[in-house]
Amino acid sequence: MESNYWAGRVNRRTALRGAGIGMVGVAGAALIGCGSSKKEAAPAGGDADRLQSASKVGAQQAETAGTPVPKDQVRIKPGIVEGPVPASAAERNPKVNAKYGGIIKRRYLDPPRMDLSRTNSCTIFTTQSLVTNKIVRTKLGPLASPYAIEIEPDLAEKWETPDKGQTWIFNFRKGVKTQNVAPLNGREFTVEDVTQSIKLYLAGSQKDVFSDITKMETPDKYTLKVSLNGPKPDFPKETAAWSWLYMKELVDNEQLRQDKAMGTGPFIQKEWTKKQRSVFVKNPDYYENGLPYVDGIELYVQEDANALRAGFKTDNYFDYAAPDKKTFQDVFAENSDDMVGSTIPLSSGINVNGWQFQMKNPIFKDERIRRAMSMAFDRKDFDLANNGGDNQNPEGPYSNSPMPWAFWLDKYPTAKVNGPWYQFNPAEASKMMQAAGYTAAKPLAIELASYYNKNQFTGIVIPGINNNLKELKITWKDLDNPTHVTLMSDRNYKDTIGVLWGPPAYSMDQWLTPFYHSKGGLNYGSINDPKLDDLLAKQRAEANPAAQKEIFGQINTLIHDQVYQAWWPMALQRHAWHNYMINYRPHGLAGASTCYSSDQMRSTWIDEGVNPGRA
Repeated sequence: MESNYWAGRVNRRTALRGAGIGMVGVAGAALIGCGSSKKEAAPAGGDADRLQSASKVGAQQAETAGTPVPKDQVRIKPGIVEGPVPASAAERNPKVNAKYGGIIKRRYLDPPRMDLSRTNSCTIFTTQSLVTNKIVRTKLGPLASPYAIEIEPDLAEKWETPDKGQTWIFNFRKGVKTQNVAPLNGREFTVEDVTQSIKLYLAGSQKDVFSDITKMETPDKYTLKVSLNGPKPDFPKETAAWSWLYMKELVDNEQLRQDKAMGTGPFIQKEWTKKQRSVFVKNPDYYENGLPYVDGIELYVQEDANALRAGFKTDNYFDYAAPDKKTFQDVFAENSDDMVGSTIPLSSGINVNGWQFQMKNPIFKDERIRRAMSMAFDRKDFDLANNGGDNQNPEGPYSNSPMPWAFWLDKYPTAKVNGPWYQFNPAEASKMMQAAGYTAAKPLAIELASYYNKNQFTGIVIPGINNNLKELKITWKDLDNPTHVTLMSDRNYKDTIGVLWGPPAYSMDQWLTPFYHSKGGLNYGSINDPKLDDLLAKQRAEANPAAQKEIFGQINTLIHDQVYQAWWPMALQRHAWHNYMINYRPHGLAGASTCYSSDQMRSTWIDEGVNPGRA
């Protein structure tokens, strides 16, 4: 059954003015590409259709010798193109070509505190990414594959497992100095900082990452041996996602940990003015020889879309995420001399698209109700109204689930992957509700509460479902952000609540187990499904990639069949930056500079001949 009733009711510009939309842009932090600004005719299937094979782009090779390249090979050619951008000749060999000096200026989100052990938030993550390090980290920048997570050494210079993932031995660098600020005072980093950080996270926000640890041993001050309760091949990769290391002085001083950020990282926190800005200066004692290239980073709080656009034009912000195709093209027209832009399908899992059911509520133990509500939601019309039709496809628009498609599929998927309950069929949904005991005269009345996606929920989703399914009456409850997070974390919401999944993860297990396992620390929907628990345990222990992907397919089928949550299509990522900012790229899975990939600022530089900030 086709319906375009809601497509003309709420356009994308209107939807994006909602109070929760700022975080939507962060959750879908865009991947950048560049090249020619040549336009192509859109295919009948929609913009995403011709980008389905983008995941085949791989990492590029670095060069480690030679002389600096000519000036015309330093920057990326301005333009808007589809797909990720290859490295310039200069970016393939930054140690030879990089320039020193200058200040990078970017937008960021104001952190409530400096303590990631209390909250897994990109607002805190951004600061920690500049001032400290992890055990291991993911590869970022122009030489990294934008659709893969490949870890590399950070403070641990090597690691190994003697027993297929149940025991891990990390060997840490010798002679790494902390920043020369009190109370660290430039002392040597040791493994004690690592063990204290793990204990801190176990008592707080990252217990799902470290809860499988049964024993930590430190044979010397540079070695950590971790024993797990079972094989976990992705354990190092998971520590690379959000587990920035806190020095023991901060672990021991809770108040200091809230107010100050410091560690072993490339930049020193000089200023944090709440709700305004943060300023960082170069750490002269940073352990990676020759880094960072720039003298400092300035981050500004700015939520006004017009101010962000104007700031990009005047070089007060070095990168920009566009909400739609027209805006992207208009911004390029204003910055055609040095803007690089790219459009690419979102490759990470969900963050804030859709809603979840409260499985403690007896009403939602009847899968017919969950399935009917999903079938009464016209995702094709939602994609047209909210995304400008980015995901239109003969098989239907794909709704981004918690399972990043690039981890287990060869190309960007369609609605077929979402299963039968994601097909718009209000007539069948009505029959299911009636079979469950509800009628148009006596509908099921439920509440949908959220801080995120307020305009999408109130302008498209709830009116559409109520119009299409007379046996259901959804009412809206407007939440502020702290209330939403508290209700969700305490699993204390009444009926349904807007999805808030969490930071990007570097393994499928990290995306799934904390949220779906009956004992998961982030199981906000109170899901208790023995079959799902079993599949989650199997994929976690499986080391063979092909066998693991087969289990991923079974999990995908199950979570879409049971509709514990319902998701919607996301807009394509449209991101730009000024091409004088060299050796920088957003990452399709790890995010962009505003959230989750700020640590690449250690190796980003500013090209000569430019005066950013018009100073």
